[in-house]
Order: sequence, then structure tokens, then C-alpha cells
Amino acid sequence: MFALYFEQIERESGMNAGSRQLRKRLGVLIHDLRIRNGWTQEELASECRRAGFERCKRSLLSQLEVGAASIRGEEIYWLRKVFGESFECEFWNPYHNRKIKEVDSQEGGG
Repeated sequence: MFALYFEQIERESGMNAGSRQLRKRLGVLIHDLRIRNGWTQEELASECRRAGFERCKRSLLSQLEVGAASIRGEEIYWLRKVFGESFECEFWNPYHNRKIKEVDSQEGGG
């Protein structure tokens, strides 16, 4: 499912999911939201681990924020869980829309 999510990001953004440009955009968003919430990288890492993002450490966040590290598809969910609605962006919407379609099809809808 998450491989399909990244394929959708690639189609909608015109960028490769592993591209430096996409990693940088995600990193800027993570940094901005962390600062807006008044968290240090260590505090955000702790929040992420509590939410289920088990491999999240300060060092990973540091690399994510500068676009030097990639994030796995399912980890987008954990970031969304920590940041809430402020994480609504091109990184969450394709996954969110896919989940709605999956739920609809499981319930016999569209």
C-alpha cells in the first residue's frame, strides 16, 4: 500500500519520491511544524516514538529536516498523527485519499 502511496506522490508532484527536492520539501515542513509547536528535535522524536514511529530519533529528524534522509511511506502516518491537521499537505493528502477509497470499497461504497 505505501509503495502505491509514493507512486501517487510522484505522479501528482512530478517528482521522484526519493528525490532530493521532495525530501527537502518534507524536511522544511517537519522543521517548521516542530518550531511552531515549540519542540526540540529530541522532544519531537519522543512524541513520534509515542505515536508509533519506532525508529524516530533526534539524529533521524536532523537528517530529515535538511533533506538528507528519506522517510518510509508508513512513517508519513506517524508524522500526521503527531502534527495533526497542520500536516495536511501534499505528503499526507494522497495517503489520506487512498485510505478513504479503501474504506469505501471495503464497506461496499465507491
